[in-house]
Amino acid sequence: MEGELSNVDERVVVTKQYYTSRAPTIDTMLGGYSVVHESDIQESEQLLKTLFRVRKTCQEITHCFHSGVQLGCGIGRVTKHLLVKYFNRIDINDLLPEYIEQTKLNLGEDLVDKVDKTYCCSIADLIVDKSRYDVIWTQWVLGYLDADSAVQLLKRLKLSLKKHGLIILKDNCSDQPEFDPDDQYYVRSPLQFYDVAHRSGLTVVKDQRSRLKQVVRELLPIRIFVLANSR
Repeated sequence: MEGELSNVDERVVVTKQYYTSRAPTIDTMLGGYSVVHESDIQESEQLLKTLFRVRKTCQEITHCFHSGVQLGCGIGRVTKHLLVKYFNRIDINDLLPEYIEQTKLNLGEDLVDKVDKTYCCSIADLIVDKSRYDVIWTQWVLGYLDADSAVQLLKRLKLSLKKHGLIILKDNCSDQPEFDPDDQYYVRSPLQFYDVAHRSGLTVVKDQRSRLKQVVRELLPIRIFVLANSR
């Protein structure tokens, strides 16, 4: 694709430069569309509540959402306004150390103790403990990896899931794949997402269209994929 750098490390450098040159704000995290912040959180919260009700019926699970991790946490927008409400323990990952620290500051004294491990690295280099998480949350982050690298990441994440654990991918998703050279981001088609999941040994158990495009028409279509370990 035009503007695509062939080397993962080169793409990481461009992505890092893109974000370090911008203010650490919700508006930056949402690409200038901070107006969708509340709607995004509400939509994601409804999904988590639905998943919790489903998993609660599994008698083997006593604490469905004990432990979670967010990839690409940024300044903690989703961590603070959503995830800390539903998890006893949250791990966070981001490429930028200043974002990790900003997330902790934004959580404040009352909530920061819920953060356990922090992974300051590219998601291409992320290694997490096996059988650690009930839910892995990835939102607008998988597009920083090409398909093969995304498959390798998801294979590692699959091993970090507890029994009945889930990976949630919330991302731009268009029938016409795109690539943004400014921050080296891939916009995949639904078929491409399904292919990446299948190659990773994961099954798409839920595929939901986001309502955010109804809030801001200029947004690309957004889908929420819930992935589980293939049986």
